[in-house]
Amino acid sequence: MKPFDQRNMNNVQRTGLCALLALILLFGTVPAAFASGNDWYDDYLAYESSQSGNYYASSDSALLGWQESYMLRSYINLYDMTKNTGWLDKFTLHADTVLGNADDSDGDGYLGWSTYRYSPNLTTNGTFASGASGDAALPAGWTRFQSTSATAYRSNGSGAYNTVASDAWGLVLKTNGTSWQKLYQSISYEPKTKYRVSFYGKTNGSAAKGRVYVHDRTANTILASVIFDNTSWQNFTVDFTAPAVSGHNLELWLAHADYTATGGIAYFDDVALNGWFPYIVHDGMIGVPIAEFIRLVDRSPTALSAYAAKAAAYRQFIENEIVPRWESSSYIGNTWVSATASAGYYKEPPNVDSFATTTALDPLPYNQFLAFAELLAIMHDVNGSSAYLDKAKKMGQYFKNSLTTVGSAYDWDYAGYTTRTEDTSHANVDLTPVTELFNKGQIFDGTDLGKFSATLTTKVWNGSLSSPKLHNYVDGTQGTLASDFLYTKDMSGWLKLAQFDPTAWTIGAGQYGSSPPSRFIEALVLSLIMKWDPVKLVNQGFELKSGGDATLPARWTRFQSTAATAYLDAANKASGGYGLTIVSNGASWQKAYQEWKQYKASTDYVVTFDAKTDGSAAGGKVWVVNETTGSTTAAYNFTNTAWQTHTFAFSSPANTTDEIRVYLGHNSYTTSGGKAYFDNVVIKQSGDAW
Repeated sequence: MKPFDQRNMNNVQRTGLCALLALILLFGTVPAAFASGNDWYDDYLAYESSQSGNYYASSDSALLGWQESYMLRSYINLYDMTKNTGWLDKFTLHADTVLGNADDSDGDGYLGWSTYRYSPNLTTNGTFASGASGDAALPAGWTRFQSTSATAYRSNGSGAYNTVASDAWGLVLKTNGTSWQKLYQSISYEPKTKYRVSFYGKTNGSAAKGRVYVHDRTANTILASVIFDNTSWQNFTVDFTAPAVSGHNLELWLAHADYTATGGIAYFDDVALNGWFPYIVHDGMIGVPIAEFIRLVDRSPTALSAYAAKAAAYRQFIENEIVPRWESSSYIGNTWVSATASAGYYKEPPNVDSFATTTALDPLPYNQFLAFAELLAIMHDVNGSSAYLDKAKKMGQYFKNSLTTVGSAYDWDYAGYTTRTEDTSHANVDLTPVTELFNKGQIFDGTDLGKFSATLTTKVWNGSLSSPKLHNYVDGTQGTLASDFLYTKDMSGWLKLAQFDPTAWTIGAGQYGSSPPSRFIEALVLSLIMKWDPVKLVNQGFELKSGGDATLPARWTRFQSTAATAYLDAANKASGGYGLTIVSNGASWQKAYQEWKQYKASTDYVVTFDAKTDGSAAGGKVWVVNETTGSTTAAYNFTNTAWQTHTFAFSSPANTTDEIRVYLGHNSYTTSGGKAYFDNVVIKQSGDAW
């Protein structure tokens, strides 16, 4: 399939990028006069410079997991493309802050993050929609204190409820000038747990104001309090920590700040109380980019020695705090389940009720434990822990067991406890550990990844090149949602399938062709589009394996060579985990090549690559060949025996439909057993920084 050509990708210019990047990193802005000419890069830079600070200082694990983690992953991709350590500096600034905000608020001895967004609402009838039996003016579940049906009552009158709330009822509380007029209810709690009180409130502007507070009657202390005097509806929140032991009588009160003021009215709506709890999916989402950074430094210890101390600290945090708490925390309880000898998963915490749903999450939804599987798989590359690998494999196998083959594609559900088809947004989290495990040679093979790719290209994608979009569900349907294509730009996992099928890139490039990012996940997707842009060559560092042959780098093709003469080599690489080794056989050319696409006509380009030889007469060579005309556009020989970076220039053909290939091989094929080693093969337009 011809690559997508929107935004005139054959006319992309990327000059002056070093100067731009330096300014961005120094000042945090995008000077329009220094635009790089690469629309995707400029869009990413503009968004990153203005929005990247939104979430990394938060301690809310939901914001860190579903927002900040995407920005962190994009920084790793930007470094991988540009080799500019300024992106790693940004990464460590964010990661240091994220880890610095981890706490042990639940007292289990493990640092981590938490959120209130998914836990049960512990208030009864906090919307005041239901009336008490025998007193319709009194909200069910609430008790009056010194108040009456004339001073504390539920109302659906105009202005008495928040129009953006869940129903058309609110609570009206009036002063009488002589005594407190209040409403309260008792609340349950988990010891040593942080809670958030949230509500909408307003007043009639009187000096009485309004107040919501939490009272520990047992200790006779106020645990939290909010006073408000605004006259239009406003949302308020306040956090508090529950007593360290059970048995205290806690109460949630609705009141005024001053009962002596006459004519005071306070209005309340959507009163909620939710606990802050840790969630393994968030630990996985936050932990994955941090683990990627650790692995990156581990694989390039010399080039990235300046980051060794950071990587070591991050590793200690993941290994000592994040991973063990999901089995060893006295607060959470052991959440790991070995379902069979080869399959396993994580379930919801047995010791605390942290999910609002009444469904027993045993197992958790696939995305929630697969995010953690990816974390363990990446960390295994660093620490070699058999326990990490075993759990990652078991989770991968549990997920694989749930897959259904429909035609040439895979179909799967959101979770093992439901028949609801997986949506294409959460599927991103399912897919990234799948590709990670494949590249480790574990659980998923090329046939599996072919089926996942077919899910994208034959079901999820609408088939359009001019306006590509993704349907809502992995079975290619809109489902019961109000409209289709709701998650169409969420492609952070789908785009990784470009390793196996370039159509994934075509779909992503088409969607972002004229639409800059507006969310953190879109910044990550944009970084992946840049990473898989064929104009630079793809899989430049040979880190990713072909779906059909684990010895062959993805998206590279053998020419007359075999798995014995052109193969991924973990022992001979300039950086990362792999290089490509080509061995002469003395009888014919042994080569590997990649077709080069999206080039500009009659334009100067530069090939940059790392290489060495074994010193034999075979030497090493890189060619740029025009297959359409049968001519060699450029060739470069080398004989060095230590890793060295080489560059050579050439001009692209006048006809952009000519098929151009970049070949890697030897200078002479007549020598038998001669070895040439390659890594980091990149094409860039003359003047480009990367």
